[in-house]
Amino acid sequence: MFEEPESSQRPTVPRSKKRRLQGACDICRQKKIRCDSANMPGKKCSNCVAFGSECTHVAASAKGRMKRFASAQHETVKDDIQVYINAILSDTIPYVVPSDNTLVRAILVDLACYVRQLEADLAAAKSLISVPSASPQTPQTAECPSDNDEVDDSNFVDALRRFTISTRDIRHFDTSSAMMLMKSAIEMKNAYSNSSPITPALDLRRPHFWTVYPWQRPIPEDVPPLRFPPPDLLDHLVSIFLNTTNAHFFILHGPTFRREIAAGTHFSARDFGNLVLGVCAVASRDSDDPRVGPSAQAGWEWYLQLRPIHLSRFSAPATLWELQLYPLMVLFLYGTTTPEASFLLIGVGVRLAQDVGAHRKRVKTLKEWTTEDELWKRIFWALVITDVIVSAFVGRPRATTSEHFDVELPLEVDEDYWPGEVLADPEHPWTQPSHKPADVKAWVLHIKLLDILSFAQVTIYTMKRSAYWDAISTPEWHQNIAVELDSALNKWIDSIPDYLRWDPHKSNQYHFDQSALLYSTYYWVQMQVHRKFIPSPNMSKDPGKLNSGFPSLSICANAARSCSHIVDIHAKTRIIALPNILVAVFHSALVLLLNLWGGKRLGLSTNPSRAMEDVFKCMNVMRKYEDRYLVAGRYYDIIRELYESNVPTGDPGSEPTKKRGRDAGIEQSFPLNPETSIPVGNTEDWTLPLYTSELMIGDQAYGFGNLISNSSSLDGYMMAAGIGDSVGVSGNNIPSSEEYQDFGTYMANMEEFLGMRTD
Repeated sequence: MFEEPESSQRPTVPRSKKRRLQGACDICRQKKIRCDSANMPGKKCSNCVAFGSECTHVAASAKGRMKRFASAQHETVKDDIQVYINAILSDTIPYVVPSDNTLVRAILVDLACYVRQLEADLAAAKSLISVPSASPQTPQTAECPSDNDEVDDSNFVDALRRFTISTRDIRHFDTSSAMMLMKSAIEMKNAYSNSSPITPALDLRRPHFWTVYPWQRPIPEDVPPLRFPPPDLLDHLVSIFLNTTNAHFFILHGPTFRREIAAGTHFSARDFGNLVLGVCAVASRDSDDPRVGPSAQAGWEWYLQLRPIHLSRFSAPATLWELQLYPLMVLFLYGTTTPEASFLLIGVGVRLAQDVGAHRKRVKTLKEWTTEDELWKRIFWALVITDVIVSAFVGRPRATTSEHFDVELPLEVDEDYWPGEVLADPEHPWTQPSHKPADVKAWVLHIKLLDILSFAQVTIYTMKRSAYWDAISTPEWHQNIAVELDSALNKWIDSIPDYLRWDPHKSNQYHFDQSALLYSTYYWVQMQVHRKFIPSPNMSKDPGKLNSGFPSLSICANAARSCSHIVDIHAKTRIIALPNILVAVFHSALVLLLNLWGGKRLGLSTNPSRAMEDVFKCMNVMRKYEDRYLVAGRYYDIIRELYESNVPTGDPGSEPTKKRGRDAGIEQSFPLNPETSIPVGNTEDWTLPLYTSELMIGDQAYGFGNLISNSSSLDGYMMAAGIGDSVGVSGNNIPSSEEYQDFGTYMANMEEFLGMRTD
């Protein structure tokens, strides 16, 4: 609790005191009797001689040590304290607490004085440091400056502690908060009165309004002990996780994680124990050990023990281990038939990270950048990109956006070169060897790519644009946003280093995995950005939308086709246990089918046989995932239902029917039997279109060939062709609402099939 202010009143008439000899012994001091030890031989008073007690002067010695700490005798007192500390912390000889209460109190006073002096020394050191060390940066990780850089607020924090009702650590507050307004008031008051912010003598708080009463504290959660896998299975699952999921989603520092397990931390610290179980749950899907259970049950034994959300957990700031658990739970749930909680979990994780300030850049620090510092940064980025993916998939607002954080990108240094590791340079920590590209480079690129999608989410996908935007924007607002997004995507694809560029014949399996993940996500982002502008019957009613001449359907269809080729080739070697791949595959199949229905109505010539071959590539990938990832089987059933319901025939002049189109080539070559794989053509010789201008051109099979010039960017294309010109999609060919009636009915039926509700 808070200390009571010391009284500043002094008695009007001084009392007369009986003079006593200086240096009373501990017993005389305790009994408040006269002590004559100063005049006795051996400094042993007559009272102790009479009582047969040991005459000690420990308390008397301790009484004056507060003053001596500020004097030249400080080092001597420090040596005395070190004797206490060494004895208490000794591993060889157990420390025996003295039975004499006076002696115990004297020791505690000594220790308290020592701590007080250390605090004073630390404060003095802070004032001498003008530019403390910050997070080490490489040219690759430089970021845009923040408008709200943090400064050293240690004095404000000390003052703020007097206005908190909790004995725990202070939470993080940003510039728009009332706490920052209080900070301004404290600084102004300090400058006006030239005094310390708040002094103990001016503590005017009324305890009734500042006390946390017992009935306000959450009841501690009653949880059973955690059950872990046997040691050999635990080691097996940890190895799988670090070599698969963590190799692409850098949540943990492998060496540190293994050391904590070896030390048995998962038995003593429940937060870390939960994290270990989360690792086991995610890794179980990629394990062939029969002890993890059948494929559909793998990991549930460990996952169901987790209790991440309880009122008692919110009474204190989240720990690093707690935050690391949230993306693991989302990764596990995504592969199940009950992924609904993922959206809620990732939102809680982001809020907890903001509560401890993990979203802010560390401008100043009094210590070297540590492993824990870097892990705090990485877990926030893991939460951010998971938030982007989940929100994009379910079409809901994100928990945070890039305008709300300024944390730096992860350092492009592999975990073996972090401080304290065997391969690390003691003189130059956080240094990646120049001859070895960092594994985390692909993840940094992944973060930058999803930041582009994040911008699209808060611009073109907003449900309601503020009226203030209408006052400052132009009728071409959506068009300008599309140009900016296209430019950002082109710059991103150019930034990929050679060893990560797509090559179906790449010999390095790890780089091949990283490349497949990056490129499939890239094409998914292309689809997410441009599918918003696919023409619809009522698009012409909104002057702010892109003109119908914008070839969005062409871009989406060719991005989907490219993605299907990539995942088809990669799935022949292995599968990646991340949601990016499955989300990209599912969206690709949907866009390809949408192109079959919508392309014909928009005046495009389509080739159903060629298009369905690419759809079947996606379906084959889903079949390879569905044994361990049930959501893949769900995606497969959805695509199959879409195909069976209504696919146009190969005859450009015919209309789609209520039943599946009876194209003989599709029927004979690709019979849809759920128990067998679907034969598809060779994809290794396919040349990927990289830029948006190339995605507009596409392949003759999609009816987009030779429609535009080889402009390197979208704005160049617009200037050359004119946004109103016919570019594969003629404004006169946009169907009426009546022509879309059957398709609208079909989509309504599909929403019922999927159990969705759309507004």
